[in-house]
Amino acid sequence: MTFEKSILAAIVAVSAMAFTAPALADGEIKYRQAVMKSIGGHMGAISGIIKKGTANRANLVTHAQGMADLAGIAATVFPEGSDFGETEALPAIWEKPEDFKKAVKMFEDAASAFNMAAKSDDMAQIGPAFGNLAKTCKNCHENFREKKQ
Repeated sequence: MTFEKSILAAIVAVSAMAFTAPALADGEIKYRQAVMKSIGGHMGAISGIIKKGTANRANLVTHAQGMADLAGIAATVFPEGSDFGETEALPAIWEKPEDFKKAVKMFEDAASAFNMAAKSDDMAQIGPAFGNLAKTCKNCHENFREKKQ
């Protein structure tokens, strides 16, 4: 390979990386937003079942399992390099990783506990477990998510 071809190959490689990184970050952000929207969907459905009453009470366990499953991947949807662009994620996620890790762990634990309570079909367990789960969501929204206008 000639020197000129080597330089050209290096320029092409660097250019490809420059265009790939933002596209990859954009993909990560869109994926994160879809996961968070799914979490919100389950929370809304659960709230409707618990607080407002619905003929869909039998679906509570399905939504509780969905929350537990999504909580299990929550930490993975905030990779390095996805801290810019069209996102409501605050820089604190990456600036205070230990605090964020603790918040996600609380969410995972609360989602797991709620899932177990939902399987019991005992409202004396379900109500408090849901309240605790909602508190973990609120904690992240207050500390790691941009406030909506």
